[in-house]
Amino acid sequence: MSESRSLKADESKPVEEQLVYQGEVFINFRTSRQWVVIKLFALSEDVDDRAALELLLRHVRYRDSYAGTGDKDMVDIHGPYWLKAITPESFSQVESADAEALLRTWAEYATPLPDENRAELEHELYPRIRNAITRYQLADLRRTAEHDWGGVVGTTGFHEFVLIDRAAGSVALVVASDD
Repeated sequence: MSESRSLKADESKPVEEQLVYQGEVFINFRTSRQWVVIKLFALSEDVDDRAALELLLRHVRYRDSYAGTGDKDMVDIHGPYWLKAITPESFSQVESADAEALLRTWAEYATPLPDENRAELEHELYPRIRNAITRYQLADLRRTAEHDWGGVVGTTGFHEFVLIDRAAGSVALVVASDD
C-alpha cells in the first residue's frame, strides 16, 4: 500500500463504527444488464490505506452477492467470489486515468449508453475516481476464488475499485458488473 503510516484499525471497536456506511448510488443501464453500485463510507483520517481496506473487507456492507436477487449482508460471498479469498493484497493501486478508461470502455461493451446513464456516470462515478487520493483495483479472482454460483455475476466483467479520498474523509466502493 502506498501510505507510509502504519495506523491499524482499532480491534476494540466494531468495524461499522470505524468505517461508517453512508449509503449507495445505483446506476442501472437501461439498455443492457450492466450496472454500477457505489457504496459510500466515512473514514477517519487516522486510518491508513491498508487498514481502510481491512475494515472494508470486514464490513457487513461489503458482503453483497450483486446477483440481482437483493442478497445483501451475505455471510461468506462477495460478488462472484468467496469472501475469505479476498485480502488487502488482492488489490493493487491504479491510476485515475486507467480506472476511468477501463470503466468507460466496459460501460459501452454491450451497447451504447443512453444519455441519461452517461450523465449519471459523469456526475456520480468519474469525479470520485479523479478526486480520490489513492485508488485500488481488485484483481480478477475467478480462477481461484469463484464460488459455486459466482458465474451469474460479471459476464461482461466484475470490476471493483476502492477509492480513498482523504480530503473528503471518505471511501467509495465501486462495483461495475452485470447480472
